[in-house]
Amino acid sequence: MTYQELKQLFRDHEKKHPKTHPTAYITFSSFGPDNHETYSWKDRTYSISSENKAFEPNKGGYSIFEACLNGSDPCLRLDRFMKEEHGGKDGWVVETCCVVGYVLLHTSDSGISVPKMFYSPSDAREQMVTELAKLGELDVESLKAECVNRTYVRVDSHYGVFRDTAWLSDMNTDDWKWNIQPVRIYSLTSITFGHE
Repeated sequence: MTYQELKQLFRDHEKKHPKTHPTAYITFSSFGPDNHETYSWKDRTYSISSENKAFEPNKGGYSIFEACLNGSDPCLRLDRFMKEEHGGKDGWVVETCCVVGYVLLHTSDSGISVPKMFYSPSDAREQMVTELAKLGELDVESLKAECVNRTYVRVDSHYGVFRDTAWLSDMNTDDWKWNIQPVRIYSLTSITFGHE
């Protein structure tokens, strides 16, 4: 998917569904003509949400904030660097883009539940924590407040919650495990599961 296709898709989505904000990855082939270093896929890929002024209708400004998948740029004002935005002729060149969904897998000793797809990792994480709390007979709201937006949250004798995984173990019931996996959709015929 090209950047222009992604941009139009995000703008259409924000006009029709302003309460949900899909995620996408933008992978760059070049960081400008003067940069000749070689970068891994993770080092040159940034995560972006449709919840940016550049995509939302009737906003007073124009900005696109992203986070590099390698963790080096947690909140970069990307529109200033991209050749296709305000980066100019020496700006960063987009190689490809993809929409990203987040699949929540839920397994136990007795089987696998139907996977659920979410727009954002935070939505998937919130559902994971809610399911764990209900099965473990824990206070849902306090566990969500503690867990949803943190990388490593809690481990005690019978459960643990991490950024993309959780587990629950009880001698009276099955052992339960949750895992969140990204699904990258480049086109209808090019879909990749998991991290590269």
